[in-house]
Amino acid sequence: MSEWGDVRKLIKSLNEDQRKTLKYFCVNRSVGELLALKELQALHKVKEPGKAIAKLVELGVLIRGQGCYSISKSFLNALKEAGVRIDEL
Repeated sequence: MSEWGDVRKLIKSLNEDQRKTLKYFCVNRSVGELLALKELQALHKVKEPGKAIAKLVELGVLIRGQGCYSISKSFLNALKEAGVRIDEL
């Protein structure tokens, strides 16, 4: 088992906006801060993208860089190990 424990359980604990945000970053990997906020709200109907991103950063799922956010490589690996597909998010 990875450092993430049961990733399916972690995913189930997320609210709808957080799951949409997670899926967005699984697909896009690394996105500029402003673009991520705009796209999540306009294209993916995330009501409060800033809060969703902040929660995922707090959990260590996302990493905040200089003006961008990226999904954690260790979290991506944990998803693969658990056999979680992007369309399941």
